[in-house]
Amino acid sequence: MASELDLMLFNQHLEELQALPQADRWTIKRGDTAALDVSVDLSSRKAPQELYRVRLRWTDYSKPPSVKFVGMTTGSEAEPRAWPNFDGSRPTSFFVCLPITKEGHDHHGEWATGANAYRTVDDPLEYVLLNLQSLLDNTYTGRCNQ
Repeated sequence: MASELDLMLFNQHLEELQALPQADRWTIKRGDTAALDVSVDLSSRKAPQELYRVRLRWTDYSKPPSVKFVGMTTGSEAEPRAWPNFDGSRPTSFFVCLPITKEGHDHHGEWATGANAYRTVDDPLEYVLLNLQSLLDNTYTGRCNQ
């Protein structure tokens, strides 16, 4: 369960997200209002017709979120075709292996300290979304075909 402070910050950051220049490329949907949960539809500049839905969930807003690409119609986290291929994406394992994700840290215990440690940032929602968008724009190679 999210703390009141985390919920307040998350809701504030969700509102502020709309002012970002990239926000006109996104469709943002708030998940459970009692949780730190949001889904965002986004695409790569390389293939703007290919939409992906990413679900971000925090249990602690100061830690990396769970990042899952989900089926647009089913909401399933276990559809390889719902996943884009980009640096760090593991579509057939259903996780993003990057220091900005809970799954990356779960897989790499050594990331708890050092260069890959998750940085405490002022706006975690913006930080994670802008990183994902940059990866999609710059390293995208297509939709997972499995």
